[in-house]
Amino acid sequence: MLYTYVNEDEGRDPIGPSSPLELFSRAAVEVGLIRAGDPLDQNLVDYAKLVVRMCAAIGDNYLQPESPEETVGDRIRADLGAS
Repeated sequence: MLYTYVNEDEGRDPIGPSSPLELFSRAAVEVGLIRAGDPLDQNLVDYAKLVVRMCAAIGDNYLQPESPEETVGDRIRADLGAS
């Protein structure tokens, strides 16, 4: 599983690696594209970032309640390094 969630005052925040590349690596291992410890090749990194941008585009339709000048998509792109 990629994320573990903890209920906190702010809601459900993911706990785990803060590096997008580490998250992409874990995802690739989880679905069998690479073995644990193997590096991601640039094609997988580019693919993961494209999927992040696609998801963020959906999130652009929703404002963040705590920061109305930003969309959920902005947050997704910032957190996962796919600007």
